[in-house]
Amino acid sequence: MDHTAVPPAPAHGNPAADAWYAEPEDAGVMVFTKDGYLSLLEIYSVSSEPISTWREARFVER
Repeated sequence: MDHTAVPPAPAHGNPAADAWYAEPEDAGVMVFTKDGYLSLLEIYSVSSEPISTWREARFVER
């Protein structure tokens, strides 16, 4: 990764952002950073079934 191409983001806690879908999958995403750069993108579901499709971004709750 070339850290000279873009300056780091301002410092903040982790997760840097999180959002979830209440239906149909009870699923969500979390974004983590380290030293101002993306370090982890976690996609999760609490459903017993695997996620097969994602709903449109307009249905995301924050």
